[in-house]
Amino acid sequence: MAGRAQRGGIALLVVVIVLGALAFGARTLWRAAQSVVKPDGCDVGSYFLELEQAQIASAIVGVVLKRELPERAAVLTIGAALQESKLRNIPAGRGDRDSVGILQQRPSQGWGTPEQIADVRYATGKFLDALVRVPDWQEGALATVVQTVQISADGSAYARHEDQAQALTDALFGSTPAGVSCRFDQPDRSAQPAAVAAALTRDLPVSTPAVAGKAVTVTDAGWATAAWFVCNADRLGIESVRHDGKRWSYSDGWKDDDAARSSAVVATLAR
Repeated sequence: MAGRAQRGGIALLVVVIVLGALAFGARTLWRAAQSVVKPDGCDVGSYFLELEQAQIASAIVGVVLKRELPERAAVLTIGAALQESKLRNIPAGRGDRDSVGILQQRPSQGWGTPEQIADVRYATGKFLDALVRVPDWQEGALATVVQTVQISADGSAYARHEDQAQALTDALFGSTPAGVSCRFDQPDRSAQPAAVAAALTRDLPVSTPAVAGKAVTVTDAGWATAAWFVCNADRLGIESVRHDGKRWSYSDGWKDDDAARSSAVVATLAR
């Protein structure tokens, strides 16, 4: 009897040890998977953006570039949007009081109708209209300048976003080559090449793109154009972007590519 009990105790101990080992192994594998498998989104240096946030940031920078304003204008606008909405286009009724959009502008304060303010490009333009009237806006502290435009409850809160706003602007202005990389599942459809070309020329001051098959080629363009394609690749179904010795793809990010020309940016749509 004692022998059977002892053997039973040993068997139970073995089962406990095995189960513990399996649980430890499962946790280890899960942690390893989490470190390798990253969510859909975009990396800009050490900062992560959801795909929609990256699209909004690229639209903001596009308005600044089209108005031929300096990079500081984009830093200030993105810094304001990070604080006001976390770079999300908040619809009417979901913000503070009657605030709408990426900058939480209020129709009752003369920023426009709710429908107008919900347009990222309109909202950015209205912010810039007010920004350029602020004395010394290019040299002033971000929090001070943005607060002059926004008149929020706590203007000091804008300052915490300056480093991220600068990093995003550097990448989207093209000051940091290959500065933004987005990842997502393989596109199962894509926009028509002509529609991609039209969207690009709406947002950026570029020459008319050439369309051939699934390729959209923009001559005399640089890293700002490449960044725009990458930020909008998911919604447009762009498979790869080539420029100046680099190739981006939705699965591998930026890699060296000796065939990529410095004189043009080429976006290839999914087939």
